[in-house]
Amino acid sequence: MRKDLLLELADFLEKLDPSRFDIRTWRKPTKNTVGFVSDKQLLTDSNTIACPIGWAATLPSWKEAGFYMGKLDISKEHLSNPLSTPYTMAIIKWKGDPDIDSYDAVQAGLNLPRGMAEVLFEQDNYADEGYTPSIVVAERIREFCNVSEDELMDLILSYDEH
Repeated sequence: MRKDLLLELADFLEKLDPSRFDIRTWRKPTKNTVGFVSDKQLLTDSNTIACPIGWAATLPSWKEAGFYMGKLDISKEHLSNPLSTPYTMAIIKWKGDPDIDSYDAVQAGLNLPRGMAEVLFEQDNYADEGYTPSIVVAERIREFCNVSEDELMDLILSYDEH
């Protein structure tokens, strides 16, 4: 498990201006889409926000580990509402296996046990799905990094059941 990368993200999230964080926010990947945010804009524009993985993708050590923001096209057949419009969104990818993305990429790239990426970064695994401060995500990352390998799966399951 890449605890070094996780702990660096926790350090970053603890110092992040709370108004710049929203666990529910997906970055748009192209300049012609509403909500587009490049890595540069995210780092230099004080009004942009991102989720924990959106921020992680801006950290040099995460980039060196092969993480980057790719694109995911949501087509008509993926949409549950017939009135919804297809769109493209940004999604985390890992150079070690370009065929996977999202939590699968985070799990593989950080060598995490199955289900841990979702427990750490999915909004549904936090008590208040509508608003989760970055400090709460940072605390959970630290908790997972400090538990022994023997207890890790029990901890993952304890959060996953909620």
